[in-house]
Amino acid sequence: MIVKAEWPGYVMDILVKVGQEVEEEEPLMLLEGTDAGHTTFFINSPEAGKVREFLIEEGDFASEDDDLMVLGEVEAD
Repeated sequence: MIVKAEWPGYVMDILVKVGQEVEEEEPLMLLEGTDAGHTTFFINSPEAGKVREFLIEEGDFASEDDDLMVLGEVEAD
């Protein structure tokens, strides 16, 4: 699954690492909006999974609906 930006903003912090398992609604990234107040907001995981790849880096600008990261299924032991 591709995690997308819901609103435009600058990537301030990536809160997870590749290979990390995440729960649904867990914060993945912190972005700073382009509004007058530079409001910060979290990008939360839309479902449980494992972080596979980042498609953007800290400091980059993400437009609305840009791809941010790839989540995959968690392998069974």
